[in-house]
Amino acid sequence: MLSEELISDSLKEVKLNITLERFKEINKILDYYSGSETDKYISTYFNPGTIKETAYANYNIFSRFIDKMSRIYQSGVKRTVNDEYSEMTRKKSIAMKQCEKMTNAVGTIGTIISLDNNNVFKYTNIYKFIPIFNDDVFNPDAIIYQSYLPISDITNNKNTSWSYVDKDNIAKYDHNGTKIKQYRHNLGVLPVSFTHRNPQIDSFFVEGANDIMSTNEYINVIMTDMRIGSRYQLWGQPWATGLDSEQTIIRMGADTVLGIPIDGKFDIAKPGGDINASIELVKFMVELCAQNNHLWITWAEQGGEVPSGISLMIKDIERHEDYIDDIELWREYERNIYDIEKTIAIKNNITLPEKIGLDFIEPKYPLSTNDQILWDNHRLQHNIITETELTLEYNPDLLNIKTAKSVWSKRKEINDKSNNQLYIQNTNTKTNKKSIE
Repeated sequence: MLSEELISDSLKEVKLNITLERFKEINKILDYYSGSETDKYISTYFNPGTIKETAYANYNIFSRFIDKMSRIYQSGVKRTVNDEYSEMTRKKSIAMKQCEKMTNAVGTIGTIISLDNNNVFKYTNIYKFIPIFNDDVFNPDAIIYQSYLPISDITNNKNTSWSYVDKDNIAKYDHNGTKIKQYRHNLGVLPVSFTHRNPQIDSFFVEGANDIMSTNEYINVIMTDMRIGSRYQLWGQPWATGLDSEQTIIRMGADTVLGIPIDGKFDIAKPGGDINASIELVKFMVELCAQNNHLWITWAEQGGEVPSGISLMIKDIERHEDYIDDIELWREYERNIYDIEKTIAIKNNITLPEKIGLDFIEPKYPLSTNDQILWDNHRLQHNIITETELTLEYNPDLLNIKTAKSVWSKRKEINDKSNNQLYIQNTNTKTNKKSIE
């Protein structure tokens, strides 16, 4: 285990500005992804009294962009190991989808892998952690991370605690750096997998979706400005000269006559801002941000015909190339996770195969019914797929090939029987016709 002095020094590093700023940025990203409590980030741009007059804008493009960018696990991945592993990782597909999304949002995250009492793997994402390195500055030998608090439990008033994990030990510390408990897991590997949005360049951490977050923040500022303008300036600002300053200004309207002195004036100042120009600015910012992330935007008023599958592929070519590059990155992450899973399984007297088979399923573009029939027949004729696999493809709820084979066999038996009966009826009909002739 690493020395107590090193652990204590690492905890003190949290107080340094660079770490605090990173944690602050991660909190902001998580707030924007969840769409909650983002008012505090734009309130500094306005007077404190603004909230009393109009609500702050809280439009969330951040989560939609991140979800659209996360395509690796959109259609799923086939992991070829054995039936026991499939049961042990029944939560993995959902966990990896979330892992990909949060990696694209935060930039670099860790995933703690553990095995519960039912021999089912558990995957816990951590976002705020301090890596500890020995020789390899891109692969930590240990981490210290901020433990989750039961914030939904109003009776819990504990301070933030920290956990330390290395290749053999787990320890827990309070917010002052005092050790609370420690035990050895003796895995020989760090039970944490690290995923990065992009390949590392000169640092362990990779930048997250800060461009999308800043765009989202500025959009909310502009939209709040528009709300304030509509509240105070949409109908113009009445003004008058020559009136007695102590005279009570009565409410004006079509049924009210306002008395103005001979040398006085009355008018309504119209707003100088252009609301359409503001809307176009918002659209431009969203489209530019989308293009920089290999996405494209369709506005509701654009209308037009529904695009075909091939036109979508051509339009989506850059995004597809980005997807192909990311597959290799996530293939390596999957293998790293499997290595940790194997080690944990061995410690629990479970032996898994040496290697894992991975088949990332590419997202499909919509095909016409005729094109789909031609494609399915082509795959069947050239033994690219079996009828059982095709059944599972059209009905993923069957879960595995064994169930799909049983369902397909029953359907084939019923269809064959129906076809035989139809053939007999047709034959009898022809025979009767010949007899009549």
